[in-house]
Amino acid sequence: MMENTESLQPDEASREKTPKPFPAILPSIGWIVLYFLLQGICTGILVAAVVGGAKASNAAAAVQNPIILLWGLVTAALVQLLLMWFYLRKDGRIGKLGLNHFGNISLGRATGLAIVLVAAAMLFNYVYATYIIPGIGMQEDMAKMLASIPRTPVNIAAGFFAIAVAAPVVEELLFRGLLQNALGKYVPIWGAIILSSFLFALVHLQPYAIPGLMSLGIAFGYLYHRTGSLRTNILLHMANNAFALTLTQGVAT
Repeated sequence: MMENTESLQPDEASREKTPKPFPAILPSIGWIVLYFLLQGICTGILVAAVVGGAKASNAAAAVQNPIILLWGLVTAALVQLLLMWFYLRKDGRIGKLGLNHFGNISLGRATGLAIVLVAAAMLFNYVYATYIIPGIGMQEDMAKMLASIPRTPVNIAAGFFAIAVAAPVVEELLFRGLLQNALGKYVPIWGAIILSSFLFALVHLQPYAIPGLMSLGIAFGYLYHRTGSLRTNILLHMANNAFALTLTQGVAT
């Protein structure tokens, strides 16, 4: 009996050393949920700091204050990125997500593919917005919130950071780097791209915008699949959001 026990010990030790799969579905979903919880928590803290011991009616008004909402988004994004940095810096996870290189294909091919994919998504968005939901802006709620914020240099910088910098980094980490890779372990790659893109569109909480946002998610997801570089995806997502922000704010002014 002692010999059998001793012969099993190396196998048990090797099983204990087997690394856990990364990324996994439940942790990926957990990070997504955490991001939106942080938005609520950070906004709540800012409301409490501004209102203090004032009446409940003042607190309700503060929750709807676009400046507080904007800074709540900025604060939540910074906290999320800090937490994810500590999480991803372990066990070579940065490399596994493709955050340390610009892709497995040439720069020319990656650029051409990115242009084609984004152009196709923008064409779909134009057709959808013009003929399916005419008169309804794709990101109308966000545009209204930004338009109502006083255009001070600090507010403009905060808005640009939240939409054109922080959001692309966090969203690509969550929906392409973690969720798409996790789903790809269980379903074909197109299934993983479509499912992660649907959730990406769903969390924006604008039902009429789901098809348009999903088309962008599919474009980003396929580019990530082809290049293997999340760094490339983040830069493209930043450029897309910066262009959209500049366009909408230019029209608003």
